[in-house]
Amino acid sequence: MLFHVTHVHTPETCPAHDPEKAIATFGKIMSSAEEIGVKLVGAWVDAPAHTAYFVVEADSAQQLSDLFFPALTIARADVRPVEDTLALFKRRFEQT
Repeated sequence: MLFHVTHVHTPETCPAHDPEKAIATFGKIMSSAEEIGVKLVGAWVDAPAHTAYFVVEADSAQQLSDLFFPALTIARADVRPVEDTLALFKRRFEQT
């Protein structure tokens, strides 16, 4: 199942200026996805807004919790299940 995750932290907790914190949070998320069984479809950042966006494919809430656990001390994450819009459209409107 696909999930869109919005990670928001504050300027005070931002790991951008602390290499150790960056490796322990975002670095850990990026490097551990496959090990946890999560496919990292994409990751983007709006640095001035201290917001990161991830699209991940996971089978369980536990996998998502495990993946984003390293960053829970610096931020909150909003997790939303999403699906391919074209696939939804075809399923709803092009059924034969």
